[in-house]
Amino acid sequence: MAKGILLMGRGPDDKAKIINVDENGNVKVQLKGSTVDLRGLAANRPAATSVSVGTTYWSVDTGEVHVSDGTVWREV
Repeated sequence: MAKGILLMGRGPDDKAKIINVDENGNVKVQLKGSTVDLRGLAANRPAATSVSVGTTYWSVDTGEVHVSDGTVWREV
């Protein structure tokens, strides 16, 4: 049997928990939160101040991708 590293973490109750893995040894994860991914023509991109921080906009006509910092769009 191959040797590996024992992975452990802490649960919301601050008690040690074993980290779950799948049958191939990949760590199972759960993402929380949300993202907003918008796409459309560059001319139709909304004001960066009108969307949540972290919102991305893909201009399908130019191929450019921008992310809002809440004030301006930054090209990625």
